[in-house]
Amino acid sequence: MNHLVASTKGREGKIYKVLSGKVFDLPTDLDNPKIYNSDYKLEDDEWFHIPNFSNEDYCLDFLKRQFISTDYDQIGTIDINNLLFLCSYQTGIYYFQKITPSLIVNKKWFKIGEPVIENQSPIIVINEIPDAVYVKSEDTLYFKDISSLTSIFKGIIELYKEATQLETEEFLRSEFIKLGEGYDALKVKTANRKRIALAMETIKGFSTREKSTIYSYIKDYCSEKLSFDEEESKFKINNEDELKHLLWGIEQRYYTTPVGNEKMVANSVSKV
Repeated sequence: MNHLVASTKGREGKIYKVLSGKVFDLPTDLDNPKIYNSDYKLEDDEWFHIPNFSNEDYCLDFLKRQFISTDYDQIGTIDINNLLFLCSYQTGIYYFQKITPSLIVNKKWFKIGEPVIENQSPIIVINEIPDAVYVKSEDTLYFKDISSLTSIFKGIIELYKEATQLETEEFLRSEFIKLGEGYDALKVKTANRKRIALAMETIKGFSTREKSTIYSYIKDYCSEKLSFDEEESKFKINNEDELKHLLWGIEQRYYTTPVGNEKMVANSVSKV
């Protein structure tokens, strides 16, 4: 059978049974999932996925067990504002929706066919598309926006990697970077810290020759965006925008169109 359960907030959060019945439809576009990358922008028909999800520390315990509805008490009269998420179990597939204030409606309402004004209880709105889908037979979690999952799966934020202050300082001390006066690691914002985390991993795999090739590539595509000191062989970085272009260059996001010969930059990339 199909069952909807809800979890309360807090360290001692408890799962309650809400009702029986189907709530969500299985998305039809889960067949081409992407490994999560904070710098990749999904197309409308794409999802991120985490395979072997039950092996992750942030996998919820009740996903690792057989779902038995009688294990959960009926929800009763719990404060709706104390609910954290909904989970609809539908024949081996779990659909998650985070409960946010915007989904709790405190207005008068009535249902067509039974036009009686209701205003005693707030309403929880069910989204058409769930925040996450866990397919137990595949042991895979699918999602589109990791920020909606961080309160449900404690620790999943580790995928949303951002360079620490020390890592940022270390990167900006790289042999190919010269910081302009007034710009330092304290001024590097979240978006570039994520790019730095990715770039540091990329650079690790480069040989000396490959690094030289990348520097030439960046100089070619970013001559109008970045100053390069030929004598010191360093890119001069004065602000966030210049750092962004350098990081894009390290990830080889620049390309030239075969028709028109125009220089372009890819907003997000994935391997084919």
